[in-house]
Amino acid sequence: MTNSTTSPPTAQDAAEQIFTAAAELGISRQEAILVTKAVNAVRIGKPTDVPLTDTAQHRRRQLAHITGTLLYDPALNPAEVVAAVAGVGHAATA
Repeated sequence: MTNSTTSPPTAQDAAEQIFTAAAELGISRQEAILVTKAVNAVRIGKPTDVPLTDTAQHRRRQLAHITGTLLYDPALNPAEVVAAVAGVGHAATA
């Protein structure tokens, strides 16, 4: 029997997945950060005024689904994912 070991996903991996999905959907990095923070707010039971049903076949809703899947992944810490997304986005604009 071979024991294949794979590294568990990291918050940075999740952030890159979010930004990759955003790019494929035509969503800016800044908007991806906004959607990620909104999805996290909903996840922890806080209200958000960020609309997730915009035009172009609801791009934000599609990104929110991807983001939510990652934030609910038991192998990941949601706060670390949000921090990684915000940090990556901030570093990219600096």
